[in-house]
Parts: sequence; C-alpha cells; structure tokens
Amino acid sequence: MAFYIDAALYLWQLFQLWLHTIFVTPIQNTEMLWLLVPVWLGWFFAEFFQEKLGTSMGNAISNAVIVLWGSIDCTRQTLRLIASGTVKGALDIFTRFGLILLIFAYGIVIVILGWKGNKIIKYIGRIRELTYVFVMFVPVFYNAIPFSLNHIIAAVLFFPLFYFAIELLDHLLPNPKAVQEDMGESSGSAG
Repeated sequence: MAFYIDAALYLWQLFQLWLHTIFVTPIQNTEMLWLLVPVWLGWFFAEFFQEKLGTSMGNAISNAVIVLWGSIDCTRQTLRLIASGTVKGALDIFTRFGLILLIFAYGIVIVILGWKGNKIIKYIGRIRELTYVFVMFVPVFYNAIPFSLNHIIAAVLFFPLFYFAIELLDHLLPNPKAVQEDMGESSGSAG
C-alpha cells in the first residue's frame, strides 16, 4: 500500500511541476514572455483558425519557423547566461546546447520534409506540439526552473492531457466565420 501512496505522491509532484512550468513560471520570469507571447499567439490563431480543419503542408512549414526562431532565442539566452556566470559546468552547458540542437533539428527536418512533399509533416509540424515543446522548455533555457529528469518525465507524461484538453476545447468551440468560409470553399470546389 505504501508503494501506491508514494507513486500517487510522485505523480502529484510531477503534475504540480507541470502546472507550475506552464502557468506560473512565465508570470514569475517576465523576460520569457518576449518569446512565449508570440508562440502562444501563433498557436492560438493557428489552432483555432487554421488547423481546426487540419494542418496543411504549408502551414506545417510555417510552424517550423517558430521552432527555428525559438531555438535561436534559446541559444542567445544560453550564451547570455554562460557569459554572466549563471550557467556553468560542462554537463549543464552541453545539455542545454544538446536540447537546442534537437529542437533546431526538429524545425529543419520539418522544412526539409515539406520541401520534399512528405505528408508526415502534417502530423509532426502541428502548432500544438511545437507550442508545447516551447512552453515546457523555454523556462529551462531562461534559467527560471532547473532542468531535471522530473521535468522531462512531467513533460512527456502530461503531454496527452495538454493535447486532448486542447482537442476537446477545439471541438466545443464553434467554428469561426473564417473557418466556415474555408469549409464552404473546400466543399464547393469538390463538385
């Protein structure tokens, strides 16, 4: 029984870390908002006006720009923290640049696959996933929260909660007029 209590407490701690990362940390460290606000705004408008009908290849490639720009900003921030002596230690520096490289490579892969016409980018280039990566990891790059294994576990474990909460919201909200017009145009052109 103690195992289940410990497991439940651990899950609760991970959930609190996840909530804190998404909702509290950006308010506590407003410098992050210079990157996160455009990401959130891009996500909101793309999610509810563009991707409500699905992600087009062009839209996925455009979403990759967010990843590329965000990676550049995270690099800038990491270099600033190294120069100020806030971030030190080879492992910390290597881990940060490794994560930045992975995120940047993700954006490059979306662009290259899009250039080649590979339809997988309609799934891996959705704005929802891209936004989630930045919401979870920008606080680490801005040194607002420590990078830890628990952070990674929380990000992975609660991603489905984020994904399906937005999916539910997407289905509950009425289609904006612009989406209705697009739906009318696409059904009208099929005939």
